[in-house]
Amino acid sequence: MMIDRLRRTLVEQRGVSLVEAMVGVVILAIVLLGLAAAGGVAARQVDLARADMRYWIAIQAQMETLLHTKYDSLETGSATVQSYPVSWTVTETDPKRIELMIEHANYARQTVEDTFVMFVQAPGALFD
Repeated sequence: MMIDRLRRTLVEQRGVSLVEAMVGVVILAIVLLGLAAAGGVAARQVDLARADMRYWIAIQAQMETLLHTKYDSLETGSATVQSYPVSWTVTETDPKRIELMIEHANYARQTVEDTFVMFVQAPGALFD
């Protein structure tokens, strides 16, 4: 009996009421706004990742340049590598200690300086 009444109620209902349509439109709008916001966040993260990659490439390039410099020619200096100001200090010991300092803008858009330390041994020094 209850099943018959439910069946009749479902058969008698035709279409969608205005309230149901409005609720559906509001839910769809909320979902689309969320997707748009997520797209903006994703684009920002991609930009930050690109900037970070350029930063690490600049560091690697300067380290490679210093490592390929003749041992006796290594000396304190500075340069601009891919728009990043870079300076380095060479300590005259054996092995030579090289401090590489590079300035860049962090994610909060503040200028920070990172320091990397390398040691370079004289050629053939390990075999003497």
